[in-house]
Amino acid sequence: MKSNFLVPASAILATCALTFSVSAEEKTIKLKQALPAGKKIHQSMVMNQKMKMGGAPGAPAGGMNITNKMTIGMSMDINKHEEKKKRMILKYEEISMAVDTGLFPKQEFSSKDPEGPFKGLADHPVTLIYDEKDQIVSVEGADELVDGAENQPVVGEMLKQILGEDQLKQTMNQMMVQMIPDKVLKIGDSWPYEIKVPMPQGMGEMTMKGKYTLKKFDKFEGHDCAVLTMVGGIDSDEKVKMETNGQQVEIEFKDSQFEADIYFDNKLGLTRKTNMLTMMNMAMTIPALGMNMTMDMNMTMTSKVTKVEDSK
Repeated sequence: MKSNFLVPASAILATCALTFSVSAEEKTIKLKQALPAGKKIHQSMVMNQKMKMGGAPGAPAGGMNITNKMTIGMSMDINKHEEKKKRMILKYEEISMAVDTGLFPKQEFSSKDPEGPFKGLADHPVTLIYDEKDQIVSVEGADELVDGAENQPVVGEMLKQILGEDQLKQTMNQMMVQMIPDKVLKIGDSWPYEIKVPMPQGMGEMTMKGKYTLKKFDKFEGHDCAVLTMVGGIDSDEKVKMETNGQQVEIEFKDSQFEADIYFDNKLGLTRKTNMLTMMNMAMTIPALGMNMTMDMNMTMTSKVTKVEDSK
């Protein structure tokens, strides 16, 4: 009796597993970005960067190892705005960074420091207006956001290039449009992307190219998500030229690679979580000084929604 019972039970389990597998493979989805009006989204982002620089003045013969950790907490308060539009109040609530070169004492910066490079960033709102297709049409307050960093030449310039009005519109619109294709997807479907990112100090644009793939369906903290993979690199065959401290500098991207897992919540209309790995190999030359340096960078970034609440 015992043996006769086990056989059909095993067969039933195998049949259930096969049925589930087939159903999962046949599941399809049409991704929809739809900013949830009436909601306030809280997010956290942690970036860990390791860089090895060779040939830098005063650096050890084996190169200088630099580690950099940045933590950002921000909120997005989304509401209806005029006819068919939405208004998002974006606020960087807290920013901190720790830098260790191994040659000097570890440096730590925080938006809580009134004299630090992130002065004025925390609690300073930026207003973004979206059209009926959830594309940014205008930005207010971005210039004031980075004014506090003007006394920090490198950090201030970088923030202006990342958080300036035109940069926010260009980068965020490109990323959302290309991440959300206008078609029904099944597991294994892929689609290309090409994103132009403005670079600091008048260096022009950096083009990122690659593809997205619908990897699977999964849950993140109890929420149903479509898991996308993103792979690619920097498309650049030419040296990027810039001027700093009166010297002409040339930067060449020898190799680059991006890898990411993105948990997109169709019900929320936004990404719940992103894990990203960036690897770059660069060469920097200052011709007038006969200086040649190499930079190998490895950076991980984790961004996730920490809380969703009703807008007040």
